[in-house]
Amino acid sequence: MNLAPPLATTHSGQVETSIADTANVDKAIADTVITEKLAKPLRIAVLLGDAVNLDSHSAQVLGTFTERERVQICAADANQSTVHRPTAHEPKEHEPSVYEQRSLTALLGQATTAIEQGKLVELKFEDGNLPQSLYLLDGLRAAKLRLHAHAFIAGFAAGNEVTDVANAATVASKALAAAKRSPAKTVQHQTVANTLNEAFVALRQGVTALAARTQAPLKGTTGIKQTNDTNHQTGYWFSDQHQARVLCLNLVAKTSHQADESRNLSQSLVLTQGTQLAAPKALVDENRLFVPISGDSINELKAKLFQLLSSLDIGALDTSFASHQLAFLFERYDANAPLALVLMAASSDDLKLEAKAMLTALENDAIRHHGQHFKTPAGSCFTAKPLGDAGLTFVYPGVGTVYANMFNNLHEYFPALYHQLEREGDLSAMLQSPQIYAANVKTAAGMSLSQQAISGVGASYLFTKLLTQVFNIKPKMALGYSMGEAAMWASLDVWQTPHAMINATENSDIFNHAISGELTAVRRAWQLADNEAIVWNSFVVRADSHEIKALLPEFPRAYLAITQGDTCVIAGCEASCKALLATLGKRGIAANRVTAMHTAPAMLVHGQVQDFYTQALKPEALKPKAQDLPIRFISAAQTAPVIVDSHSIGRAIADTFCSPLDFSALIQNATEQGARLFVEVGADRQTSTLIDKISHAHASQSTANAATAAIACNAKGADAITSLLKCLAQLISHRVPLSLAPLIQPLSANAAPLSSAVLPEGEPQ
Repeated sequence: MNLAPPLATTHSGQVETSIADTANVDKAIADTVITEKLAKPLRIAVLLGDAVNLDSHSAQVLGTFTERERVQICAADANQSTVHRPTAHEPKEHEPSVYEQRSLTALLGQATTAIEQGKLVELKFEDGNLPQSLYLLDGLRAAKLRLHAHAFIAGFAAGNEVTDVANAATVASKALAAAKRSPAKTVQHQTVANTLNEAFVALRQGVTALAARTQAPLKGTTGIKQTNDTNHQTGYWFSDQHQARVLCLNLVAKTSHQADESRNLSQSLVLTQGTQLAAPKALVDENRLFVPISGDSINELKAKLFQLLSSLDIGALDTSFASHQLAFLFERYDANAPLALVLMAASSDDLKLEAKAMLTALENDAIRHHGQHFKTPAGSCFTAKPLGDAGLTFVYPGVGTVYANMFNNLHEYFPALYHQLEREGDLSAMLQSPQIYAANVKTAAGMSLSQQAISGVGASYLFTKLLTQVFNIKPKMALGYSMGEAAMWASLDVWQTPHAMINATENSDIFNHAISGELTAVRRAWQLADNEAIVWNSFVVRADSHEIKALLPEFPRAYLAITQGDTCVIAGCEASCKALLATLGKRGIAANRVTAMHTAPAMLVHGQVQDFYTQALKPEALKPKAQDLPIRFISAAQTAPVIVDSHSIGRAIADTFCSPLDFSALIQNATEQGARLFVEVGADRQTSTLIDKISHAHASQSTANAATAAIACNAKGADAITSLLKCLAQLISHRVPLSLAPLIQPLSANAAPLSSAVLPEGEPQ
């Protein structure tokens, strides 16, 4: 049996002819081919051959090759069940060799010869009865042609256990040695591939994983092993900055000898990442519908809703509808119209229900005339009195909002953004990925204060870039809840080197010892001996702050740390806090978090905190361009907006950090300065509910107070993309200018440019 149908070549339109007769290639010859090829540095560029991932430039360049090698892998022919087994009367040499049966490495050895001759090799195979292909060419030539490869083949090896050529581990070591890659910096996948077609399917999955920067089990894998032999969650494939991701794909084929002697063929391929990113997933499709409808009046909106319902009654909402009808609806949307509504649904039937619910709402007097905002659980929304963007305010949450596996699929929809963030700094450290994306979800719950602080700022930084750069949303004001003030300055392009704060925070005495950990600042304030224990806790209690303040003199080791609407946070000695709660006659919810922020002992490190946050600023933050209106930054520490200079920023953060936090007063102050639409930028939704309660209570005190609204862009326990779309839908209904391009079509991520951190060949250092 052949390894595959003979490789064929096309010479400038001439008929295809056989250039390699592999029918009688035996194991010894195959071994020789592999050895010869691996003796030279190997760098084969691999491109995914499909319309989604192969951009127009790559397709055009590949089409210019005058000579091609085309290899068609037939799943049936490569299957072990089709192998002819000799009878007792037939010569044993008629048995096909294992390399003929299913050796991907032998075929790659042959393909390398063609690649060295300057030819383009196209491998065609099937994945679930769907035709697939991979294009292979010399890596250096690919770079010269400005082709961005999805991945590179850097080495491969094979061995048969029965003949004692090598076991699987040894084969993997040989492949890594040939690729000159360290096992310590390599992710390894192991899977069973009993046919040549299955081996190519696994190869394509490996290339796709690298292009998508997604660490996910391949079909049939027995596990993913990182450098420390621990299993990792599916999600973004974090790597050291400027270091290429390396995947060692270990394939095992089960076969049998003519004497029914069991043996395994082990093959290992080392793949490294390329600069071509996998195409982003679509934010809107037939299973995640998002329909914006604009109009000059409510009656016009109703008419368009009736038109939509009629079109839905005509035909089912399938893929064709999603790609054509939804595109048509987006084209009809007018960003400058005074009113707009958004329908969100998971199916055509649900979309009908949402449209009918919206029609009913538009007849409601409170919604139609009095400005009551309408919103369904699915995300459909409308307001007859949009707030606009004049008071658009970004709100940055504090410590404790991050959670295990938060938005771990976001990169699949915004690969270009993640690529940018990865080039700017250490994305893994920024999000504290070893803790947030650990296999054990309980790991995130055990994060230290410094780790939570870093990850929280990282999440806010990520969402800020997503909203401002991808969707072109421009806030007019910004504020932060507690340590959210630091996230505000780091995220909105004010600090010159925000990523430098990661390492500084990790090693900070303030976060690790003074106001957390062993609480050295508290020990000093309470004048405790080294052997006296501190049992610290904090409690959320529904009570008026004045009630608590009246009792504080009786409990000198309990503090009113935060005032937030109708609830407060008390912190300090656990026994004192419990005694205070008992005196109040209230039940408190224990936070079980050790932090002395916003308490009197924190004032002992005020100077250190101020120095820590006195950072160099970007020139454009000091002197914004004429067309850019500067953002007003509001601090809990003062009434007037913070002056944008290093000293003023450091002082404001320190004052907020070390003093009791009155979040209610902060929101009231922001509202008085013109804040109307509050958008929480970060993990979960810590502040949105609080702001709604505070604003509602403030508005009820006087009819002169303007309406406000609070929106979160993320929610724990909900799909990250759906939460993001719900946020965008509400912004659209409030007529906030934003770009709809990412919703209409996937982001353009295929033409990832070479940067200073990338070698000329296209691979990170």
